[in-house]
Amino acid sequence: MKDVSYTIFGVTCNYNEKFQFQNIKMNIIFIRNVDIASTHHVNCEIQLVKALNNLNHQAKLIGVGRKNKLKGEIILLKSPFHRRKFFIIKLSFFLLIYCTIKKIDVVIVDPQIIFSTIFLLLIKSLFNIKIILDVRSIPVEMNLPWDYRFACRIAGKYFDGASFITVGTKYYIEQLINSEFTKSILFPSAVNPLIFSPKIASNNIPVNIKEKTYEKLVVFYHGSISPNRGLNLILDSINKLKTTFPNIILLSLSNNNNYIREYCYKKNYQLGNHLLLLDIVPYEQVPFYINLADLCIIPLPRIKWWEISSPLKLMEYLSMEKPLILSDIEAHLSVVPRNSEFAVYFNPDDSEDLPKKIEKAVLNLQYLKQNAPKGRKIILEKFTWEIQAKTIESFIKSFNNH
Repeated sequence: MKDVSYTIFGVTCNYNEKFQFQNIKMNIIFIRNVDIASTHHVNCEIQLVKALNNLNHQAKLIGVGRKNKLKGEIILLKSPFHRRKFFIIKLSFFLLIYCTIKKIDVVIVDPQIIFSTIFLLLIKSLFNIKIILDVRSIPVEMNLPWDYRFACRIAGKYFDGASFITVGTKYYIEQLINSEFTKSILFPSAVNPLIFSPKIASNNIPVNIKEKTYEKLVVFYHGSISPNRGLNLILDSINKLKTTFPNIILLSLSNNNNYIREYCYKKNYQLGNHLLLLDIVPYEQVPFYINLADLCIIPLPRIKWWEISSPLKLMEYLSMEKPLILSDIEAHLSVVPRNSEFAVYFNPDDSEDLPKKIEKAVLNLQYLKQNAPKGRKIILEKFTWEIQAKTIESFIKSFNNH
């Protein structure tokens, strides 16, 4: 058969033409060493699994947990003594048995799971199982785990291929192991535009929350909070702007709002009337709260792990047609052009720049809102889970001896 080349997100792959038009149903499993119930970002994998199943494949996500509310798409394994090394041992035997009995075609793992494939590597050729490394992020806000480099070297030498969230992430891993993956592909974060839609109703939001945001200028942030995510820049800006815009309020949807309270206490900021701090809500409810926003902000600083990331929040805000305030790091600029008519960029290295840009955005808010649907157009063209599922499907079919 004839070899065919194709390019997706800058990566060229070759595959045998006999797979180009075949509608092959594949059994695919994704494995993550995270507690499915308590890890918000794992909803990305859940959405990707659903998208692959919609393409007539049989895909599942394996993770840590006890109660399984999505039995058709998720397999949860208890972690013995809540220790990673024991979970890896348990998973290595589970994969050996499960993949042979269920006739799994493709196993996609993150770097933390690589060691659990030790037995699978011994039999993968016999059962024609493909093992793919998937890197969604590099270790952030922590030192590189001692075994991370070694695990990635195993993947580089013995795995069939790799997928990466960005070009920067691919280069980081390849430099780390001083080797290039012979077969790789890129697919960024994405969003389900049916869930994250500006037309979605907000009936599930408590009445008191609606009352607190009524006739307010709502600046919205959601997700993880820690010292290296730029929340201090937002709080400093709100403190400076509260006189100019007395109705401004920061709505934070997070499981670590204590950071905000402690920061304001240390700085002696009197922002009680300008903060609405809410606990994280189920994934499907997040769009209801985004709908309350006038401006959505992502203040990530200029740190390498953010520069080469693909922020999920950015995709969600774009899909919801919200005006944006973004730090001018590569992760944002690679998705939203600097001259976009619905986004305002600021320099995270200049502590005086963000309040100026928030003020600029407020004064031009109606213009930004009118152009915000252009952000959703970007999502529909490039960043839905359906698009990413088709990218993965094409990549898997590129293995000639499937």
